[in-house]
Amino acid sequence: MPTLLRKNLRYGVLDGVAAMPIGQLGAPGNVVLAALLCEMFHMSPANYGLIVSLPFWFNFLQVLITPRLSQKMDARRLCLSSAWVHFGAWVLLTASLPFIPREETPLTLTIFIIGFSVTACTQAINGVTWNGWMQDVVPQRVRGKYFGTRNQLLYISVIVFLLSVSGLTALLKDSILAYLVLFGGALVLRVFSIFALQRMITPTAPPGAPQATAARLPTRDQLRIIWAERDLMRFIAGAALFGFSINLFGPFVPVFMYEELGVSVSRANWILLFAPIGSAVVFPAWGRLLDRYGNVPVMIISLILWQLVALIWCVVDTDKLWLLYVVSAFGGMFGAGYLVGTFALMLKLTPASARAIGVALFTSLTSLAAALGPPLGGRIITWAKAQGLESLTIYHTAYAFAPLMTIFACLILRKVRENRAASITEVVGAIRNVRTAAALLGLSFFINLVFYRKTGKRRPGQPRLTRLFR
Repeated sequence: MPTLLRKNLRYGVLDGVAAMPIGQLGAPGNVVLAALLCEMFHMSPANYGLIVSLPFWFNFLQVLITPRLSQKMDARRLCLSSAWVHFGAWVLLTASLPFIPREETPLTLTIFIIGFSVTACTQAINGVTWNGWMQDVVPQRVRGKYFGTRNQLLYISVIVFLLSVSGLTALLKDSILAYLVLFGGALVLRVFSIFALQRMITPTAPPGAPQATAARLPTRDQLRIIWAERDLMRFIAGAALFGFSINLFGPFVPVFMYEELGVSVSRANWILLFAPIGSAVVFPAWGRLLDRYGNVPVMIISLILWQLVALIWCVVDTDKLWLLYVVSAFGGMFGAGYLVGTFALMLKLTPASARAIGVALFTSLTSLAAALGPPLGGRIITWAKAQGLESLTIYHTAYAFAPLMTIFACLILRKVRENRAASITEVVGAIRNVRTAAALLGLSFFINLVFYRKTGKRRPGQPRLTRLFR
């Protein structure tokens, strides 16, 4: 019989795989939302930036709500309740799409702002409580490998969903029916996701463990504990700075491809599809590096590589469209390490006795910084165009901002002290190893085929992550 841990890990994967499509639709700056708002409903950059920033604003505002709710409900119950409300909000928004005016009228703006505000608010509460719940469900000893493998499967789900987006938008010629089918399919999968969550059981805490009381401490006491954790506060500052810099102009990438490069919605989706493919291939490799060398040094290397590749956006034009595939694929590969490390480091640095407010505060402050980006970026782009500057030059200049600000984010991250973390030099040395570098580029199979012989069955007692799913 599978143990409770194995059951929880298995249902955790099923939940994530089924929830990714609806999560992708609600993500700021995704290709579906950009096409829906800018191409079908003709939103201006300023209003588009406002709408796509709503998830960040509610991730910030949830810090006023989540700690109070956590005093009344445990993490599992709050996570499930918010998931069902989030599902209902998406159902109502999807049903209203055929009746919304196809132009930027006050009514159109009001419907989308209210609709996406409700979905963003419930998603924010759900995400924070899920993070806190997983700290009880997934032991620290397997988090890196588990979430690396889980994220790989999640991104495969994203790939399948984006393939469906390309097929439906091409087949139905970007009609409203295509979006209704996409949203409807994502909602059906979300039901299966919530059912998987309901099958997960929080392990019983040992006597004297802080898990039983973490969510019950008064908010003021939890804030005192969090404020005393200087490394956590530094981590929040670095993550907030990077979140602002990447979201200032990042959500306008699909708009840039539609309006300046003449890329169709279907082709833009194919291009951006290379990012989750790249991430899915290398997530396990990043997970192993994070477990072995620590989160901070691996995240710094990942972040630097990711933003060096992002500089390609500064030179792309209609004659160099092939570069879009390169920046998408390698950006997905290198960004995966930072994304996995962020979640693992947050759980590691947050004290168990102040988990509820710690996770909420991290999400809130980093989201506030990210929320300021899209509206400001939209206004800057609109202002620059009004000054008569060439649109292509505006975007090329804008996309140099995040790589430059990454330098300061890395400097802050270096100040974060992490137990049993290696130096950056050691991580660089590990990546220089042929096998490790190949794993990070998704070439493990080729390297094993060329340089290694099959040595027979696995030794008795040798650990393997897949055992956890049996």
